[in-house]
Amino acid sequence: MIGMFDSDNDGAINFTEFEALWKYINDWTQCFRSFDLDSSGNIDKGELQNALTKFGYRLSDQFYNLLMMKFDRTHTNRINFDDFIQLCVVLQTLTAAFR
Repeated sequence: MIGMFDSDNDGAINFTEFEALWKYINDWTQCFRSFDLDSSGNIDKGELQNALTKFGYRLSDQFYNLLMMKFDRTHTNRINFDDFIQLCVVLQTLTAAFR
């Protein structure tokens, strides 16, 4: 994630780059918490469907099952914060590639 904010590609982040990274993490934290309706610290399939629908995605139930299988590294039928960010970034990247 640090590499995403190393805008001058010097292998480190300066204070301005760190501020941008901090804002990015805080924005994702707020987003995650807004969809973690039971405040469990994890997103279940229903909460994920709610989140991605709000983001404008219209996905099949089978695709949600695939996302849960791919990004639920703990095999608890829940996605933690780190995996939620990864899932969203991958989904955004794939969406952009097909536009």
